[in-house]
Amino acid sequence: MEIHATSQNLTDESKLGPKKRRKPIGERERERERERERGMEMGKEEKMVKLSVHPHPLKPCDDISSMNRCHMCEERFDESEDSPSMIEGYRCGKCEWWVSHKKCAEKETAHLPTHPHPLTAFRTSSSFCCQMCAREEHHHDDGTHHHVYKCGTCSKSYHKECAESPLEIIHPFHPRHPLTFLLLDDSDVQCNSCGRILSHGEAYHCPICRFFMHMYCTKKTPQLHIGNPKCHDHTLTLLPRPLPFTCNACGLLHDWSLPYVCHRQCDFMVHRDCIDLPRVIRISRHHHRLSHVPSLPLPHHHHHVAASWSCGVCRKPIDRNYGSYSCNKDGCLYAVHSMCAIRRDLWDGKDLEGVPEEPDEYVELPFEVVDDNVIKHFSHEHYLTLNEDEGSSVDGFEHCQACALPIRIHVGNTYSCMKSDCIFVLHERCAELPRKEWYILHPHRLTLQTFITDAIGGCVVCERISSGFAYQCCEKDFSFIIDVNCASVSEPFAHNSHPHPLFSTSASKDRRACSGCKRVTYGHKMQCIECDFVLDFRCVTLPPKVRYKHDTHPLILTLGGNEKAEGATSWWCEICERKMDQDVLLYTCDNCCITIHVECILGVDRHMKPGRYCDDLGDECEVEANRSCSRPFCSGCEKRCPFPIVFKADDLTFCSNECLNKSN
Repeated sequence: MEIHATSQNLTDESKLGPKKRRKPIGERERERERERERGMEMGKEEKMVKLSVHPHPLKPCDDISSMNRCHMCEERFDESEDSPSMIEGYRCGKCEWWVSHKKCAEKETAHLPTHPHPLTAFRTSSSFCCQMCAREEHHHDDGTHHHVYKCGTCSKSYHKECAESPLEIIHPFHPRHPLTFLLLDDSDVQCNSCGRILSHGEAYHCPICRFFMHMYCTKKTPQLHIGNPKCHDHTLTLLPRPLPFTCNACGLLHDWSLPYVCHRQCDFMVHRDCIDLPRVIRISRHHHRLSHVPSLPLPHHHHHVAASWSCGVCRKPIDRNYGSYSCNKDGCLYAVHSMCAIRRDLWDGKDLEGVPEEPDEYVELPFEVVDDNVIKHFSHEHYLTLNEDEGSSVDGFEHCQACALPIRIHVGNTYSCMKSDCIFVLHERCAELPRKEWYILHPHRLTLQTFITDAIGGCVVCERISSGFAYQCCEKDFSFIIDVNCASVSEPFAHNSHPHPLFSTSASKDRRACSGCKRVTYGHKMQCIECDFVLDFRCVTLPPKVRYKHDTHPLILTLGGNEKAEGATSWWCEICERKMDQDVLLYTCDNCCITIHVECILGVDRHMKPGRYCDDLGDECEVEANRSCSRPFCSGCEKRCPFPIVFKADDLTFCSNECLNKSN
């Protein structure tokens, strides 16, 4: 009966059609969640509003605190611990990065003729840069606020007074015609007030005279008359007409500047920036003070009239009929262009007029003479004795503590510690380095520092690492540090490889190839003013002579290309046995026909001496002499280490600091 009844029931149910399968509970929940999300999105689309602060429709959001800042008032959401955990606002559905406080987005906007989009006014203490006058305003902690207009379309900020500027003004710098507001786009014209390029942004101009001014320059109060100027004895008056003229104070021709003139028939015209040129200065290229003079006398050298004056900085001629700086000392014929003298790398910015000149400063000697050939150097606690050069090669792996070069390659006398267990050694010329020194590339005096620490130093001039002595700026606000090798370079500089003297001129930081190594850099260089020869400081500071253990004569630093005319064919390096480039600096002995690469005998990190060091990040390494019979393999370049020293870190060996840094 039960079986029959069951079959009968199934038959009846089959007549009602197929029975629907019931979905699992988890799947039904997921469907309901998707329907809720679709409903919320539809609700959000319905709630999107169009506000004038932004070009796209905005979505109201209950919380925008997860974003960085409000793009209207620039306030950061996480600025303080007192910030609310939830911030109500608006968010753009098209550009997801744009968010704003509710109160900021709903503010009334203003339509000003100086900007194509609606602007919103704010009071803010945050930092911003006005896109009209280019002035930067910094954050205030004292409650002071800036009055700002902000564009929600292009996200630009403007000072209130800049945004409300009129479309046309009358300015004392150009009274003949009104100046019209102009929106610039990639322009290369100069401002007739300050001389800077008006690349882009807002400005005022006269279309008739092609007169241009920065928005910021129009806000400054113009000086129509300047009494008691430094550069002239009479009052100067602004001539409000841009015209090409040669400034009587600096001797340069500008075609954009508004001149100041003297109306007492002095025929004196000057740039605005040259009116306040300092009267008495001191620059690092000369040992005496310089005074600004309106003209120079005829130069006399040994009772003969010279052809012209030459600038002591750029080495170009000086027109003696215009203003320049000349030495105060009688008999010292030194003069400099006005603009060369006030360069930031030469002048410390101080006008010394009225400041009494100090007597010749006492020069503190670097050592005390104890006995014949015995000295007490300030950098070492023991006495040092002089070792005279006997003209033969020296064995050993000691390095000079000052320049860090190996003693075995040095040509000349040395000082060594009299203690048998102390390896302190100095070249004679390094022992005589002054405690304080003026340097041609820095406006302040430098002090000799021993820097006997475990840190690797870097020279700001040649950009090489060094573990020797260094010169440091005496001013606390400067971190100018150079090794003693670069500090020894002065003007004029005589180099073995060139017949003319070398100078550090105004163009010495141009991107040019070094004649000694063919490296193309923007770094400091010494160049010849008679030809195109130029050397960077890595080549300038190479030792002019070195010793080689397999040659009884010293090797001379020379430029290989100088020997081509004598019929030289192929040259090979005595150490690495590779073919040599005859157009670069190399060491050679003409008597024994030996030629050696600079890197092979000195190394690439030639101013590092053996020891344990750490870099700026605290990573330690050890420098060792590469004295093994078989050269070790470098873990960086995977080649044999050919240089006199090697770097070791984490049980790995590297041939140079470059390979060591690449492995980190």
